[in-house]
Amino acid sequence: MYLEHWKLKAFPFDNTPSPHFYYETDQHRILCEDLYDAIIRRRGAIALTGDIGCGKTTTVQRVLLDLPQDRFDIALINFSSLSAVEMLFEITQQLGLKVSAYRNDKNVLLQSLQEHLANNAQHNKDTLVCIDEAQSVPDTSTLEELRMLLNFQLGNRFLITLLLVGQPELQQKIADIPQLQQRIALNLRLGHLDLQSTMRYILYRLHIAGCTQPILTKQAIMLIFQHSHGVPRLINHIMDRCLLMGMRMSQHRIDQRLVQTTMQRYPLS
Repeated sequence: MYLEHWKLKAFPFDNTPSPHFYYETDQHRILCEDLYDAIIRRRGAIALTGDIGCGKTTTVQRVLLDLPQDRFDIALINFSSLSAVEMLFEITQQLGLKVSAYRNDKNVLLQSLQEHLANNAQHNKDTLVCIDEAQSVPDTSTLEELRMLLNFQLGNRFLITLLLVGQPELQQKIADIPQLQQRIALNLRLGHLDLQSTMRYILYRLHIAGCTQPILTKQAIMLIFQHSHGVPRLINHIMDRCLLMGMRMSQHRIDQRLVQTTMQRYPLS
């Protein structure tokens, strides 16, 4: 444990989504605004893609927490390697439908889901289905079934908003289903951090963790950026290991040499 050595109150670079340590760049702010707007306006289908470790899940969680809780009924699917029927059943479970006895009956699942969506709409409640790691959906039939949910409409209003979140290969899976691609009202992409954003990201998380004095050199930050390519998850890994190595070496500043030593001891691959 290195908290005492660096005089920190919490571990600043744990690789778990945490609203407490969320750092919002201009890119993240605009993306969150676009995503929030599309959900509030019931745009239908939305796709958010980005490389591994870029913070897609954390960003989505931030938006979901900002939505009016009394207005939205949300199904959040974190395990997407499901067949079409398994996906429908998981959605009904997330929305609280009592259909366990019919988990393999597609018609019953769809009917129950449609009734639930219509009932939500009648009570001025919106339904949002978010599929995380959607690139892992095993075949096109599951994505096609999700697209069919967008056919549930009342007048000119979608009864469901579908948010697909995944790695860049998700875009190809969507492109393989022209009907689904045409339904995507908004395509969003989350990129890497640049050097300045990487520096602010690191300093912000240290500040939130209780750091009150400078502990990094500019050269160290530049080297961390070079190794991580601005991917937050990799930045977290490098910084966490640097803090550990610094404690072991009785150092109180992370400099270029310490980063180099850390990368030799804890390579990224």
